Amino acid sequence: MTDENSLIRVLLNLDARFDERDDAAMDLESYNGLNVISALAKIASDPREDPGLVESAAESLGGVMARTGFRDAQIIEGLTPSARVMVISILNARS
Repeated sequence: MTDENSLIRVLLNLDARFDERDDAAMDLESYNGLNVISALAKIASDPREDPGLVESAAESLGGVMARTGFRDAQIIEGLTPSARVMVISILNARS
């Protein structure tokens, strides 16, 4: 069984394949905690990351925030423009 720390390691590993990192980003939506939010936000706020990975991280981040009720304006403001729109859209749709 994969735990959130293993998924975070894969997500943040720049040497991992794209599909592995993307799967980790999507799987992290099932977990809670600041470490999960921080890892997803790190990817979703990096304009140098692959846009597909940023999208997956933003979608999971929005899902975690919507499910847990966690909101942090500073995190949301730091996201790439497309990730910010996605997270806000998810939060609005699920509130």
